[in-house]
Amino acid sequence: MAKASAKKTSVVRKNRPEKKITPVNSGISVAIWLNSADTEAGKRYFRSVTIEPRRYYDKTAGEWKDSPSFSAADLPLLLYALEQARDFVFSEPLPNDDTETQKNAASTDGDVPF
Repeated sequence: MAKASAKKTSVVRKNRPEKKITPVNSGISVAIWLNSADTEAGKRYFRSVTIEPRRYYDKTAGEWKDSPSFSAADLPLLLYALEQARDFVFSEPLPNDDTETQKNAASTDGDVPF
């Protein structure tokens, strides 16, 4: 059996988010998905962000269920998770994104461009 490489690589996995943000143990979760589409110019990657429903345990039914809404107390955690998602989406380059590589090569002062 081959050893797993310690090198970090971007791999598109089916049915799994690229990143999942779940503040504390709140039941609130934001997922970032890496998607691809074949175009005339070749394969293009893009991201989408989903807000997963709040989960709760229904003692009467004896099962986990999704809530169709969030409470006012959930808003700060939801905002935090969305801000983290925004930061990730705008800081992580997409696979095969030459524009990001060119921007970094052109920048010689080491400043972050945003």
